[in-house]
Amino acid sequence: MSTPSAEDIIKAFVRVTRKKLENGETVQVPGFGTFSVEHRPSEQKEGPDGDSYMKPPRDVVTFEPEQQ
Repeated sequence: MSTPSAEDIIKAFVRVTRKKLENGETVQVPGFGTFSVEHRPSEQKEGPDGDSYMKPPRDVVTFEPEQQ
């Protein structure tokens, strides 16, 4: 069995992080920070033409760096 490359390690980290975030879990990386998902409700916005529209609800990934 060969030693995994840095690229292999990063791909594995991304896979695990994505899966946890999709499941609503928070991912804390010691010495780096915390990834989490926040729900943003729908909101009324105004377009460049002056017409208003509803921006749909969505989930966004947020990152909070660890304070040193």
